[in-house]
Amino acid sequence: MTDDTQIWSISLEIADQHVTAFEQALEPLVDSLMWTVDEPRGVQRMQGYTTTEPDPATISSALAAVAESLGIDAPETTVEELAPRDWVAENLKEFPPIDAGRFFIYASHVEERPLPGRIPMRIDPGAAFGTGTHATTSGCLQAIEDLGRRHEFVRPLDVGTGSGILAIAMAKLWKLEVLGTDIDPTAVRVARENAHLNGVANLLDFRAGPGFKPISDHARFDLIVANILARPLTALAPGLARRLSAGGYAVLSGLIVRDERFVLAAYLAQGLKLKRRYVRDGWLTLVLKKRG
Repeated sequence: MTDDTQIWSISLEIADQHVTAFEQALEPLVDSLMWTVDEPRGVQRMQGYTTTEPDPATISSALAAVAESLGIDAPETTVEELAPRDWVAENLKEFPPIDAGRFFIYASHVEERPLPGRIPMRIDPGAAFGTGTHATTSGCLQAIEDLGRRHEFVRPLDVGTGSGILAIAMAKLWKLEVLGTDIDPTAVRVARENAHLNGVANLLDFRAGPGFKPISDHARFDLIVANILARPLTALAPGLARRLSAGGYAVLSGLIVRDERFVLAAYLAQGLKLKRRYVRDGWLTLVLKKRG
């Protein structure tokens, strides 16, 4: 069935160092944002989507103001209405089964099943981030698997859980209870549905709220995973360090390689030490350990 909802796209290319400023200007004008990194050129293609017809003059004015504050020319911006498409069917076509370490991630339309020894996870593309296709998600899955080979965890936390894929992976891999939080109530609902689909609902507790707000101040975790974005990752550093038990590990992702220095600095200042880094398609996953 074709989705008749009208959707408009707003797209522009900007230099890496200006991403945050333009992101803040465009966020209030769209329903969602995504971007593609072009590392060789040092630019990112930012695309916003909205179901409300955008006003080109308002968009131009907002972006021009940002450009003026940065002392650069305003970026060329394209605003267009997208033709009606069967988004669900197209999304499923672009989501073949994925092998990510020991994890076999598949959508409901896939008939193929994993080889013996693989851990299956059914995650349909939908209203929450995290299907295993993005380099940040696969980087986190690899980090979780590698950490599990050398350490036994008791109380993991997934901040910004999205679809719940990382929390589900930890629950299935280690057969223990996992707490997940997300600022978006829709993501929490999707994560709970995915937990049921994967037979681990009894091990997962998903809560809605920003950062660590849904969690008791006294709660401590020996593993905290946060696959979000560079700016909120940096802001989370003090809270994460407080809630990470001595000798505990943090897996951070959602940042491009160019963001590593300032994100890492925020965590080093909190007493964490870099143990490992994974780079995939220009995206970075960091593994850090708290002293003690």
